Amino acid sequence: MKSKNIVHQTKVLAHRRRNRSILRLRLWSGIKEVIAKPWKGILILLLCAAFIFLWSARDTLVPFHSDIPLLITVWDYIIAAFIPLLFLLLLVGLLLLLGTPFRAKAVESSLLQIGLANRYGYAPALISCRRIKNTQVSVMAFYSLGVGTETWETHRTEIQDALNVHFVEPIKYGGRNGRNRNIIVITAAPGAEVRREDVLHDDEF
Repeated sequence: MKSKNIVHQTKVLAHRRRNRSILRLRLWSGIKEVIAKPWKGILILLLCAAFIFLWSARDTLVPFHSDIPLLITVWDYIIAAFIPLLFLLLLVGLLLLLGTPFRAKAVESSLLQIGLANRYGYAPALISCRRIKNTQVSVMAFYSLGVGTETWETHRTEIQDALNVHFVEPIKYGGRNGRNRNIIVITAAPGAEVRREDVLHDDEF
């Protein structure tokens, strides 16, 4: 019984660690998206403008009247704390939205279906997907704790089929100088690889 509880607690801790890491990586990815594509920064500017408006109108936003000065002071502190907190939550949520790749959940499910998962049953999570300019090639980064490059290579064909892509570069680790073994980076193009076959010519025809 104790061993089952230990296993369960270990899995819960691993799940929490995984979620924290994915959120942190997608948050950073969202920041890089805003830097790389300034037009996405318009959303951040709109949010900042809304914060400035709410902050400047905080005294009249939610009127509170009382004959007890202490209650008025407490209410002012609550409003003064609530508005920045709301702004930070919305800012983090917006950056996470910008940093979460399209169909990230579907990609994770596809990898799980082919058995690409760590010992706790978690498939690698897509944390960023960047299209190389003027090409159809995409660079995809996965949080892949517990699933190393060897396992990816073993499932290479299944991965390509599941994601409907073909790899154009070797599977490698991510991070600075490719030293983060928790991040797997694949560079792929859509569809199956087209192999060119030379046409045989016969002088008789």
